[in-house]
Amino acid sequence: MVEIETFLKCANGGFVQVEACRTPPPDLDYIEGAIRLSVDGLEIIGKEEWDYVDQLWCYIAEMVGKMQSSGYAETYFPDQPIKLYFRAAGSRVLVAVKIGEETRTANASFAEFLEAVKAAGLIFFRRMSELVPAVSYAEAQQELSA
Repeated sequence: MVEIETFLKCANGGFVQVEACRTPPPDLDYIEGAIRLSVDGLEIIGKEEWDYVDQLWCYIAEMVGKMQSSGYAETYFPDQPIKLYFRAAGSRVLVAVKIGEETRTANASFAEFLEAVKAAGLIFFRRMSELVPAVSYAEAQQELSA
């Protein structure tokens, strides 16, 4: 089971699920937040790995296309040396993150993983388009809709 939630960081340092957020982020140039990605209950990334969440989602959207075409995609988080990568192998995908010397990995159904990433990404970008209409996330949404 693949579960993905997106959170925006509040001014008080807490987090709120993007779907429940009612006000625009305080700094539209640096939208802080986190993506919680877990596979079969194992958290790969979470709130501790918060970063510029809109940029991270754009990177992940690009990774989806690369993984579908070449079977492998990787990216670094926008503002820290955390490497996220996806490697397809038949009907499965290895999802991994490298944080310093620690590597967290999980194996998921390729179809289920893609469906979960695309759905969570589209929820995020649609909500951000409502909260921050001046910023266009059209390209990232197209990548996730393909």
